[in-house]
Amino acid sequence: MKKVSFVTIVGIVLIFSMSVLIYAKEAQIEGENLNVRTGPGTEYDVIAQVNPPENYPILEESGDWVKIQVTGEEGWIHKDYFSILESETSIETEEPEQVDDGETEKAKISESKEINQSGNLTGKRIVIDPGHGGRDVGAIGASEGYESLYTLRTANVMKEILEDQGAEVFLTRTRDQYIPLTSRVTFANLHRADVFLSLHYNSTPEYPTVKGIDTYYYSDRDQPLAEYVHEGIISQTDTSDRGIEQRDLQVLRTNHRPSLLLELGFISNQTEEMHVQSIVYLEAISRGIVAGLQAYFK
Repeated sequence: MKKVSFVTIVGIVLIFSMSVLIYAKEAQIEGENLNVRTGPGTEYDVIAQVNPPENYPILEESGDWVKIQVTGEEGWIHKDYFSILESETSIETEEPEQVDDGETEKAKISESKEINQSGNLTGKRIVIDPGHGGRDVGAIGASEGYESLYTLRTANVMKEILEDQGAEVFLTRTRDQYIPLTSRVTFANLHRADVFLSLHYNSTPEYPTVKGIDTYYYSDRDQPLAEYVHEGIISQTDTSDRGIEQRDLQVLRTNHRPSLLLELGFISNQTEEMHVQSIVYLEAISRGIVAGLQAYFK
């Protein structure tokens, strides 16, 4: 019998328990009209200006300067005019590799649970991004509820209903924690999502009667996806239709996967916030998204 070395066994165990740690930094702007330059120094040309309380992903550091991504370009800002937000996100590897006597080969991905084979979303990978989280609570509702908690609850309901239709669903966060925007996008790209959905709730305290649902997309490629999903949500919830719009949002602009950002109601509207707090309403939203995705993939 061929002997299997202790090192090989340890290697197999370690690789199957492997996860990817993403360390992400963002620059939180503190200086008004801060110049963004083409290089790390005041002698370089100004290409844009940024203002508080905006955040931008840090791409590179050089002395007292950092490179950020802003308005589709990369530029440099000085460290005196921003603070650094740093976090780490653990992402399980999608396709673990197995070591066998020094040779590596891809292992088959086993299903973590039996899925509903009758659902026509079978095999589709959906990444749901519950907006905000942790120190970033997002909008505050009429009852002082936090957007970050509403989006997480919505994501959990949506996950269950999508999985009933056969989809593989991944959440960018499963608890109340802060996740940088760059990490959310990286998560979707690593999981090779068929669709990325970022969930949000709106708030306009100065106009407490405003209500309705907005859907945003960035790439022209994603306009049909936006139309199908938005129509599905409106048909299932019978709420006010605020339409779809092409908008330059970071989680959409930097995403390589088909992606939407959904504003699922106004929690500054007391009646609409009560709907958001209802499991029946969240299930209706989720059924609408299922209908939209079915039409899109068909």
